[in-house]
Amino acid sequence: MEGLQALFAGSADATGNISTLRTAVFLLAYLVLGGVFSLWVRWLYRRYGTTISNRESMSSVFPLLTLTVIVVIFVVKDSLALSLGLVGALSIVRFRAAIKEPEELIYLFFCIAMGLALGAERPLTALAGLAGFTVFVLLRHRRAAGNGRRHHLLTISGGAEGFLDTVPALVEEHLGRHKLQRFDLEDGQVELRVIASPAASEEMLRLAGVLRERLPDCRVSFVNLETLL
Repeated sequence: MEGLQALFAGSADATGNISTLRTAVFLLAYLVLGGVFSLWVRWLYRRYGTTISNRESMSSVFPLLTLTVIVVIFVVKDSLALSLGLVGALSIVRFRAAIKEPEELIYLFFCIAMGLALGAERPLTALAGLAGFTVFVLLRHRRAAGNGRRHHLLTISGGAEGFLDTVPALVEEHLGRHKLQRFDLEDGQVELRVIASPAASEEMLRLAGVLRERLPDCRVSFVNLETLL
């Protein structure tokens, strides 16, 4: 009888080891898949993102975020106790990352969504979501390119005298709709930064010429954000 019990115990241990090994192999496979998917999302953000922040630095966290979510979900998905423990841990953790643009939040949330799908062992769901996300990003970029508009960061600086009476009106006249990003006034010097999407890049050059005529001491620079990686 004791021999039979030992045999069953040995079989149970072997089955447990096989199950553990299978789980580890599946987890590794999902991590590799998540890494590939997140690198693709990173490339999309760097190539087609419109945010003015450093897209290289921001996108570098996408793979790590995706892999972390995969591991967390893989661990807690079959345990109510672990799930409750995760909720408790997150309730005391305070995240202070500075999200400057809604687009950054969208990409981060999509990486989390992919991690959730792969951690729940639904690779086809993650793949379908990635395909749909890619299509919409490309369509959005093509539509913007079809309009012939590019996002520019315009910086104008100079003496405060006559600046406020001249510059805002000229920017409105030549660029139309624009978004104020920064305004500094210190020691008689003014710096104005706006994001604009003029119908043609030549409008930026015309504006620079007019500003130099009206305010000879002002300094003008603009950057095409579509090429800022």
